[in-house]
Amino acid sequence: MQKLALVTALAAAIVVPIVLSASSAQAAGRLVWGDRDFEIIRWSYGDCKIWFDDNGPPWGDGWRVLADRLPTWDAAWARLRWLQARGICAPS
Repeated sequence: MQKLALVTALAAAIVVPIVLSASSAQAAGRLVWGDRDFEIIRWSYGDCKIWFDDNGPPWGDGWRVLADRLPTWDAAWARLRWLQARGICAPS
């Protein structure tokens, strides 16, 4: 009986953090800050920047997220160039 309790506790210690981290990273399609990916931020004057999301959003207002959940810098750069080519972001 003690062995079963130990195995159950160990399984819970492994499974619960994995389930919680996976569900908080997705958050039903909403933007989640601090998930260590890249976003494209468009400032109110039309300039767009790549934002590494390791510690939250930019301060203040006058910005909005155009693209999120970009896993690498290269993916973010490609998306930024795509947005610039379509006139959504000012060319750099």
